[in-house]
Amino acid sequence: MQNLTPAQATVIASIISGLVAVIVCLVNNRAVTNKQKIADAKRDAKLEMWMQTVDRKLDTHNGYAERFEEISTDIAEIKTAIQFLKEK
Repeated sequence: MQNLTPAQATVIASIISGLVAVIVCLVNNRAVTNKQKIADAKRDAKLEMWMQTVDRKLDTHNGYAERFEEISTDIAEIKTAIQFLKEK
């Protein structure tokens, strides 16, 4: 390899420094993106769990979960009565 002049050495050092800076930025950006994805997934999981809890409490509060079978029976009886009235 030839002897480099100070100007050439400075240019090479600048190019190497720039490449290292770009690589560090890319690695840092990927790390931040991964951390954000993990935080988003945790937040989404908490929100989903909260929504399920609210739905369960609402169903319990309204008595819908307990009355569903009774309501289904009533609907079947109403359908039978309607069919009977249509036949008359």
